[in-house]
Amino acid sequence: MDKLTATKYFIRVADTGSFSKTAKELGVPVSTISRRVKDLENHLGIDLLKRSTRYLSLTELGRSYYDHVKQAVRDFEMADLLLQEASSEPSGKIKISALPSYADQHLYPILEKFRRLYPNIMIELLATDTLQDLMKDNIDFAIRPTNNPPENLVAKVIDEHRMAVVASPKYVEEYGLLKTPTDILKHKTICYGTPNGQLSWYAYYKKSWEKIETSPYFLCSDTSKILDIVIEGEGIALLPEWTYLESLKDGLVEKVNDGWEASFRDSFDHKLFLIYDKKTSQLKRNQTFLKFFLEEIK
Repeated sequence: MDKLTATKYFIRVADTGSFSKTAKELGVPVSTISRRVKDLENHLGIDLLKRSTRYLSLTELGRSYYDHVKQAVRDFEMADLLLQEASSEPSGKIKISALPSYADQHLYPILEKFRRLYPNIMIELLATDTLQDLMKDNIDFAIRPTNNPPENLVAKVIDEHRMAVVASPKYVEEYGLLKTPTDILKHKTICYGTPNGQLSWYAYYKKSWEKIETSPYFLCSDTSKILDIVIEGEGIALLPEWTYLESLKDGLVEKVNDGWEASFRDSFDHKLFLIYDKKTSQLKRNQTFLKFFLEEIK
């Protein structure tokens, strides 16, 4: 039995939760994946997976084995890749996860330049608001706002994530500015929605933070779409600066929180990070992208 290959298959099955998804991802027949994992179980003398017609999950011993071998297999694969890349031009695939709004406003133009310079590097961009596990989902770089950057990964600040309540000039002309946080109750609010409900609004007013009650006119999980609705004059929205800045410069929106600050949490410490694994960043293609991206965002 090729134990290393069998272990690789087991790890991907555990990550995807499916033999068929793993087979499709690796370009290997489902029967081969299933047989190799079963061979590994027989070799170890334990059941690694619970199987049924509806679901697949790790056993207690399977979870323990997974936790112990995943990083070792990852390091082994990394060693192979580093040697293969040593005498070649940067090539291969880089998988990036980013907020749709950040991709629209900043990332797409950077990637366009990068692709022209490095045609042998294939970019897979996941423009999504869903938080993903870098190792489980094979993500090389993630661009995310967070209050608690993961300690086991590198997290570089790429934006201060300043916030403001914005509206179109037409809307401001008709309804005016927000002199106090309670003025929000008089307006149509377009709010950011998550699977757990809308994100709360907070105001820094008279030297303290307070939660603002909002009654959403529209909920959406795409800040780019929220900005479009605001530009159309349908209401006000609390947005990160990097989302609305170009529209502000073009006169399409205005800041309407007059004399007070607004945020999605009761703090000014809210940043946007580029998050990645230190080991995988050693790959030539990832080093190339990292250097290029950090230069571009300056």
